[in-house]
Order: sequence, then C-alpha cells, then structure tokens
Amino acid sequence: MASTWYSVYKVRSKMGFPDPHMPPGRLHHAIFVQTTKDEGGMVYHVTGDITSRGGMVYESKPDQNPELSDTFHSLELLGYTSSDNHPDKWNRVLSALPTPPQQKAANPKNGGSVEPFKQKISDYEHIFYAPGEKHKPLWKCTEWVELYAIPALQKNNLIQQKKGR
Repeated sequence: MASTWYSVYKVRSKMGFPDPHMPPGRLHHAIFVQTTKDEGGMVYHVTGDITSRGGMVYESKPDQNPELSDTFHSLELLGYTSSDNHPDKWNRVLSALPTPPQQKAANPKNGGSVEPFKQKISDYEHIFYAPGEKHKPLWKCTEWVELYAIPALQKNNLIQQKKGR
C-alpha cells in the first residue's frame, strides 16, 4: 500500500502563566502532524514545568487543528512525514530525547521565593545563585523543539522537505 504524506508544523501558542524568569513574550512550542481530513492530528511536545522535581515530560497525543485553539498564535510548515514512519518512529525518536529538568526551586534563604538554582543536591536541597550572579539560561518547550526535537527528526529523515522523498 502506498504511504500517505502528512504535513508537519511547528505550532506556537500563548501561555496562560508566563514565567517571570524567562524573556517576556515567550510562547509554548510544539510539533503538530496533520493526519486527518478535518486537519486534526498528533501533537508532540514537553509539558509540565521546570519547578517540579521531575521537570518537564515528553507527551504525544491526538489533537484538533491547532488553529481552533483559543491560545493559538502561529503555525509554520516544517515539511512532510510518511505514514510509514508516523507515529511509531516519531515516538521512538522523540521519547529518547532529554527533556527540560527541574531548574528552579523555592529558596529558603530568600523567603521561599521560587528561583533558578545552580545545582541540585537532592530533591529538597539546591545551591542557588547569589544576588546579581549571572545564571545559565533556562530551557523549556521552545528549546526542546528547536534544539532537540526538530534536529533529531531531520537527522532520522522523519521530516522531508518534499512529499515522496
């Protein structure tokens, strides 16, 4: 049976609760594969937050056309993927990628304020940055999509620039 080609998009959505430790105007990033005639499909992203002990987690799930969401911001065509590869190979590749770990915690020396930390000693013990000390950039869904997911999908030939290649 001939394979079907699905459109692959990067989706940006507005966030309900912006992170005060991130630049303003950040959006949630995900990858969407349109698999149905009604423009529904599968979404691939990381969810959760970087304050939880487990950090963010990978998720793939069926979803509606992203443009129907109240939080929709933009859609960018990345290419195409074959039904021969989707969703099994996609999940294999994406579930093996690192996800954003816990990067912030309540700082007891600063009145319990949630802040980025330098090092995690244990689930409840962290070394925090000194006031004014430059800290390494936090990474979340945007970085996971841009720096991990899209390159991994391209490296494994799961996103093609043209149908049928």
